[in-house]
Amino acid sequence: FDSTDSTDSIMAPWSIMGIGALLGMLAVDAVFDFGDPNAAKSYYCTLLPTLWSFPFVLRVAIPVVFSGLCVVANLIHSGSGSIFHLGTCVVLLIGGLPCFALSIDAVWKMCYSDLLPELAMSTLRGAHGVMAVIFVVSILLESVGASRSTAKSAKTQ
Repeated sequence: FDSTDSTDSIMAPWSIMGIGALLGMLAVDAVFDFGDPNAAKSYYCTLLPTLWSFPFVLRVAIPVVFSGLCVVANLIHSGSGSIFHLGTCVVLLIGGLPCFALSIDAVWKMCYSDLLPELAMSTLRGAHGVMAVIFVVSILLESVGASRSTAKSAKTQ
């Protein structure tokens, strides 16, 4: 089995679609992040319990697991593009995961404690802004990694 086979780079577009789906969800959240704080509180307090209840958790879990599996497959099979797929892993784990946790914490405090919606929205805007950058960078890294793998496999054929 040749790890630089051109069929191995087929996973990159799938990882990009999964990350793109997450970016789309983030864009919906941005509508509330920059709108009325009370409407945002209602939206987020309704959304928060769905992160732990089946089948609603699948809304987030499917694109996360799907993207993760595709990025790992790209990393394993990409040859010369592996550094870019490794970069995607690092960016998503080191940057994305803490931002997601910060977002959940801010929403939790807004919904179940005395944190004012305006303060929570400030935290959410920052965390969501950083996550948007992380998702865009991840899409770019996956694209470059796929093109490097495809270019190398074309040269070897």
